[in-house]
Amino acid sequence: MNGKFWLSIFILIMTLISCSAPGEQVSQPESMADAETSSAPRIALVMKTLTNPFFAEMERGARRAETEFGIELIVKTAAQETSTEQQISIVDGLIRDGVDAIVIAPGDSLELIPVLKKAQDAGIVVINIDNQLDPEFSQSEGLATVPFISVNNETAAYQSAKFISEQITAPTQAVILEG
Repeated sequence: MNGKFWLSIFILIMTLISCSAPGEQVSQPESMADAETSSAPRIALVMKTLTNPFFAEMERGARRAETEFGIELIVKTAAQETSTEQQISIVDGLIRDGVDAIVIAPGDSLELIPVLKKAQDAGIVVINIDNQLDPEFSQSEGLATVPFISVNNETAAYQSAKFISEQITAPTQAVILEG
C-alpha cells in the first residue's frame, strides 16, 4: 500500500481523536457512484452506535477527514453499544466489500477478534480505537499486532482534578459524579 494510504489512515485517526469542532458543518460524499469510481482509499469506521454523542462527534470528525484528505469513508454502526453480533456482521460485510482498512471501536474486546483476524487475512488493515482488543486473546487467535489509539481516561481525569484543585483558594466540598 502506498504512502498516501497510510497518511490517510493516520490523519483519519488523529481527526477521530480530536473530533470536530462544535457546530462545524460536516460534508457528505456527493454520490455513491462518485465513490465507486474513485481510487481513493476506502476506509471503514465501525463504531458501537450513534446514539452516544461521543460517537456522533467521532463521525463528524471522520467526515471532515474524508473531505480534507480525499479518502472514501464508510461509516457503520450497531444499534446498541452491546450489539457485538451486529458488529461482527458489519465487519464480515466490509471484508466482502474489499475495503482497504477498518478502524473499529469494538463493542467487545474478545468476540470481534476472530472476524478481525479474517479481515487481516484478506489484506485489510485493522486499527483499534476506544475499547482495546484483548492482547492475549488476539495473540492466541493469530491476530497480528493491531494499533490501538484512544484517550487515557485515567490521565485525563487526574489532569482535570489537578487543574480544578489548583483553582480552589479556600476550603470547599467536592462531588464526584460517575456515569
